[in-house]
Amino acid sequence: MLEFIYMKRIDLRLDDDSTPTVINYNVEEMRNQLVNPNEVVINDEKIQILFSYPLTNKVMFTYEKKGGFTRMDLFRLIYEGYKKIYNEEDSEVGDPGIYDMLYNRKKSDGKYGIWGHYIGDLWIEILYYDPSTRILKMAIGS
Repeated sequence: MLEFIYMKRIDLRLDDDSTPTVINYNVEEMRNQLVNPNEVVINDEKIQILFSYPLTNKVMFTYEKKGGFTRMDLFRLIYEGYKKIYNEEDSEVGDPGIYDMLYNRKKSDGKYGIWGHYIGDLWIEILYYDPSTRILKMAIGS
């Protein structure tokens, strides 16, 4: 018997129908362009967000918010999560720089093993939420 797994798709879109970058959250003008920012899209009050790209070692952070999570909450948490990851990695092992003749970030040897991209390269394409596990997964483009 196959078990049906329900994953809720959550889109973060800007007014022009584009997807935001992770660091767009840090720009008030970009935050103001988020479509339906105050709509509660996850009713659970405690969730985990899985950060997997561009990391060698995946990590999950737990978040709690009474009343559930809006699109703007998710946008902020994704930004804060990646900011924490990149700041910790840079503090631990420094910025590895880029490859010769490429703009890709070299892999770092920190606890996350960031490779290929800096935080400014990351686009939030699609979010998937599994209510049975309360885990939010992200399709991050670069």
